[in-house]
Amino acid sequence: MLIAKVIATSVLVAATTVLDAGAAHASAQSFCGELGGNWDGLYCHTSVTSERNALRDIKVAVPDDLVDNPTTGPVVRDYLRTLVNNWRTAGAHMVADSFGEENYQVFQHGSLLSVVFHEDYHADGPKPNNAYRTFTFDMARGRRLQLSDLTTADPLTAIPPLGAPFIQTALDQAPPPHDPGSYPFVFDRWTPDKVYSGAYKAWALTPNELILYMPDYPVAHDEPINFAPGALQWFMDGGSVKAHIPLSALAPVLRI
Repeated sequence: MLIAKVIATSVLVAATTVLDAGAAHASAQSFCGELGGNWDGLYCHTSVTSERNALRDIKVAVPDDLVDNPTTGPVVRDYLRTLVNNWRTAGAHMVADSFGEENYQVFQHGSLLSVVFHEDYHADGPKPNNAYRTFTFDMARGRRLQLSDLTTADPLTAIPPLGAPFIQTALDQAPPPHDPGSYPFVFDRWTPDKVYSGAYKAWALTPNELILYMPDYPVAHDEPINFAPGALQWFMDGGSVKAHIPLSALAPVLRI
């Protein structure tokens, strides 16, 4: 499947605590040091050489205003620390040069803030992989939110019927170019109980939309494998389908 590299724009909107530029820069640089990397003003950069002398280059963008915020800091720090450690561990066993790069994007809906981390990395295959990790916070109440906090009913059953037209549009527009409604870009294969959807794990709230990044991590094949006997088993890269569902369409089940 065609894999498109998406570099997210790291735009940080106002949260409850806003640091000045100097303090934010210092926070990112300090945290980069904790990761064992070097801060270049945009990325925390490090590398690891495998036992086979293969170099893995690692770059992670650090959301300055979030790493020291009491609400977002612990989650963001734990995520980035785990990501870098995982990439280092994988790099120690690579047989060829590789890379891992993370970028982020931040959205705000009132006092609710979503941060979307996009991971672009090389594993053992011929092409890079993409993945999305997302976190949403209620900055006024100082807590992290789950998708279920946004809806009055189970979001995995409430969202599909209301979001169906917008999810289907995203499926029709997903790469590679294909006939609308052709397998595997059919709505049934992307419902929350199916593997391609990633169970709606990766999502973000914008001022006007709920964005679903499907799947959240690369998926090797559809399940069940015998869904289409004799048919090609597709690989789905993380974020192959990005469904933008207007909040107005979800109004009957939203609690925000």
